[in-house]
Amino acid sequence: MKSKFDIFISYRREGGFEVAKHIKDLLTRDGYSVSFDMDNLMNGDFNTELLKRIQECEDFILILDANVFKGTLEGRERQKDWLRVELAEALSQKKNVIPIMLDGFTEFPEGLPADISEVRYKNGPKYDKMYFDAFYDRLKHFINEVPTDDITITDLPHNLKMSLLLERGWLLYNAKRYDEAMTCFIDAAEKGSANAFNAIALYYYQGHGYERNLQKAAQWFRYAADMGYASAQRNLGDCYLRGEGVPQDNKQAFYWYKQAAEKQNVKAMVKLGKCYADGIGVKKNEKQAKYWLDLAARCGWSEVDNHPVLNKEVK
Repeated sequence: MKSKFDIFISYRREGGFEVAKHIKDLLTRDGYSVSFDMDNLMNGDFNTELLKRIQECEDFILILDANVFKGTLEGRERQKDWLRVELAEALSQKKNVIPIMLDGFTEFPEGLPADISEVRYKNGPKYDKMYFDAFYDRLKHFINEVPTDDITITDLPHNLKMSLLLERGWLLYNAKRYDEAMTCFIDAAEKGSANAFNAIALYYYQGHGYERNLQKAAQWFRYAADMGYASAQRNLGDCYLRGEGVPQDNKQAFYWYKQAAEKQNVKAMVKLGKCYADGIGVKKNEKQAKYWLDLAARCGWSEVDNHPVLNKEVK
């Protein structure tokens, strides 16, 4: 039986309301049923309805502003700290908790109560106002649930139809409905979508519902890479680095990582920085290594924070 709500959004009114409302509006537009504002429940059995809504949802979005846990850590009574109540219930119900880190939120504080301390191990996208469309696209990749309302793709302009096919495809992909997703990707590829070419390559690379075929994967990555699609350029670089579906070639790996990094693909920045650091496909250059790794770190890629090159003073 289908849940009444797909997604629950939890936030503090002071600090998180505007972002939460914007995300809610977009998710609703895209077919999700979102539980967002609980004001209309205040005259009823608030606790019961609150917990019911969380139990119905598959995904739980948590908006993290700079002061989100201030009241919790200062000893606010649990029954009055609604965000803590919501988060504790979501964690206890094993919901897909997706934290969204706003500007000013740097890390989870020490001393979180035991019923919500597990949140520090959850992953989610960092909010980016300047590149909001990219942020929103990343957010949807964290969501497990397929929208309540199926997206109908008929009698639409070409670009919008292609966009909806891709969106629908990735939603189905994340729901592990691989055959249905592949149909959407093939339709979008026929309309000239580089994103769809990359998706089809991933199917062959990972073997989702198809026999794993690295040669076909590399071929489809190349189609999308030649169209300038950054993720495919990075993926093709990986193929050359590992010799998967193509002859192993460090220079080609470096070339494609550089193409993707220059298009602001953060993972490619990391790989390019390591190429410069270790002399993979290019002469060692610690200055360039530091530049690209530092740029990736500033873009939110925490895994490079302790790379030796970043701890060296490079002249």
